[in-house]
Amino acid sequence: MKKLHKFIERYLHSLKILHIFTHDNINFNIMCNNRQSAASNLSNEQLQVFLTSQLGDGHIHTTNSHSTYYVTNCKYEEYINYKIQLLGDFFKNKRKLEKNGFCQTPIWEMRSKSSDILVDIRNMSIKDILDYLTDLGIALWFYDDGSLHKTDLYYNLNTHKFSEEIHRELFVPYFKDKWGITITPTKEHKKDGREFWYCRIRKYEGAFTISEILRKYYVSCYDYKIISSETIQKWSKLQEELKSMGKDVYDFTPFQRGMMLKNISL
Repeated sequence: MKKLHKFIERYLHSLKILHIFTHDNINFNIMCNNRQSAASNLSNEQLQVFLTSQLGDGHIHTTNSHSTYYVTNCKYEEYINYKIQLLGDFFKNKRKLEKNGFCQTPIWEMRSKSSDILVDIRNMSIKDILDYLTDLGIALWFYDDGSLHKTDLYYNLNTHKFSEEIHRELFVPYFKDKWGITITPTKEHKKDGREFWYCRIRKYEGAFTISEILRKYYVSCYDYKIISSETIQKWSKLQEELKSMGKDVYDFTPFQRGMMLKNISL
């Protein structure tokens, strides 16, 4: 209880938001200086869409008239429709842009209704965002910015906008402690001198877990980001067989695990 109390005090101090958790909703009581407190309810689905705007695709925008809304885009209408479904009554409109970006290709854009609560979400620290991220949020993050290497079965999560410090001090312990996933912060050097960061998740260090989360929140246009069900079934069977022998898959080297996996039959 003491730990929870300290967390709430710290969170209120930094954001001036009290989060009261209910079974289906997270109730935000927003306390603003010199203004009456206002309350706004977000479902978990809505919250995860808005949280991942600070991690993956999409962003929270404030106009000159101080109206704040969420906007995102994608070449797949199906994925935009999926986010619309998650937003529910927070959705405002969508449109198709026939020419977008350098390649001038079509893209779908969607925006939410305006709400002051989005300002507070945008001001959340990365640590607090991670604290409230559920498996749905993980799925959206990887759909937005993740890629699967089909041969070696590892994921790269595009995290370019975050510093090395955030990768090592926040992302590494978050994925390990909450999801049992080992990420390797990886820096890519471009010929022009630019540097880009990724979170790499190898096959036997959590890639199967990510794939299972994506399959739980399946969107067919991103089927190519999911490891085949046959491979996952073999992985689960290997874990079960080793467990029955008092062993763990991580008692073996990646090469040994790969050889055992090849010999698993369904």
